Formats: sequence, structure tokens, C-alpha cells
Amino acid sequence: MGIMHLDDEGKAELHSEAVKLIARYESPLETVKALMAYNCELETQILAIAHRHPGIVSIGYDDTPPVVG
Repeated sequence: MGIMHLDDEGKAELHSEAVKLIARYESPLETVKALMAYNCELETQILAIAHRHPGIVSIGYDDTPPVVG
């Protein structure tokens, strides 16, 4: 998996979503499961965008990070 560098707004949005998920679950295990599911959903959306718009995002399956536009 590559490394994505987010701007401050993107970081704040992800942090806010994580805080909401953590508050929703009593069990740390359930929280981790929810965060993993959310991460998978984001990865799926990124792959869909890369497939539809190959000029915007380039994703490789090696150790190199994704390249945005």
C-alpha cells in the first residue's frame, strides 16, 4: 500500500470520521473493525476514481506511493 499525503482539511475530515466511529462503539475491537471497514471503503472509492479517470490518479501495486494528477 502506498502513502497518501493529505492537506490539513483532509486530515481533519478523516480525524473527525474516526472520532465519530470511536464514539459509536463501546468495544475497542468493534471500533477497529469499523475503522478497517471505513478504510476499505475509501480504498474502493480511490480505485474506482483511478479506473474511471486514469489521468488523475495512478496506482501501482508495488511499494511506490500513488501519484495524483
